[in-house]
Amino acid sequence: MNTDEHKQQVQGFMMFLGAIADGLESVTGKGAGAVCFLAGRKVGLRRKVAQKENDIMATLEAVKNEMKAMDINWPFDINYKQQSEFVIQHEGYQEIKLPFKNCIVRCTLFRYGVPQGKALCQTKHGLFCGLFENIYGAKTNLGIIHAGENACLLNLKIFD
Repeated sequence: MNTDEHKQQVQGFMMFLGAIADGLESVTGKGAGAVCFLAGRKVGLRRKVAQKENDIMATLEAVKNEMKAMDINWPFDINYKQQSEFVIQHEGYQEIKLPFKNCIVRCTLFRYGVPQGKALCQTKHGLFCGLFENIYGAKTNLGIIHAGENACLLNLKIFD
């Protein structure tokens, strides 16, 4: 199979997933996002990861490597220049703002005409959090600050 055929198949599959996710939310309401987040998180927690880390920056790199090993191309920037402190300490948790680019889910949702932040996004957010927790050992949540057509800015909360 050549590259163009493979891209067409992947895009077709993602369109199908977009339709299913939209239908799931139409039928079940807001509970679909929570179910999908938990499903993604469970996959991340069960994965046999290559390494454990106790440093947040090293953990972010390890999560990126795990996703690459899973053939998931969901790059994010660890941008030190976006704010004076990359990791912001709050009472009970730490927060990091991460810009995510080149997201196949975002591209699929735009092509299908479904808004971002719903069940399909929550599945990948859950996977990210599950991998992070598996590697670092702390509960996390990945939320949307801005969902855009070129990139999304997400906030990762790491709970003490």
